[in-house]
Amino acid sequence: MLFAHGGGSFPYTIGRIEHGFNMRPDLVATDNHRNPREYLPRMYFDSWVADPRALRYLIDTVGVSRTMLGTDYPFPLGEQEPGAGIAAMGLTQAEQERIYHGTALEWLGLPLSRFA
Repeated sequence: MLFAHGGGSFPYTIGRIEHGFNMRPDLVATDNHRNPREYLPRMYFDSWVADPRALRYLIDTVGVSRTMLGTDYPFPLGEQEPGAGIAAMGLTQAEQERIYHGTALEWLGLPLSRFA
């Protein structure tokens, strides 16, 4: 599953969702006994969030292995230089490459070594 725009509000509310799961399992965990945070490693998120603090939070929450380059194409509101926000995050070269193309290749089921 891939979510556009950094997953919208989902990654930013996972703490509240998890809190409800833990505090009121009688209401929240009636059909599912798995902590909602455990689902994050099964999801992918694009990086287009328009705010460096939001991108930092997304990467800290889901990791570079679940974050891929987002551009907002074909709409004109995205980054004028795709990936500029990622480049400004202070990530290692390997982390940047993972976000620029590695995560998308994995999501598409293509070999990661294709661009290595």
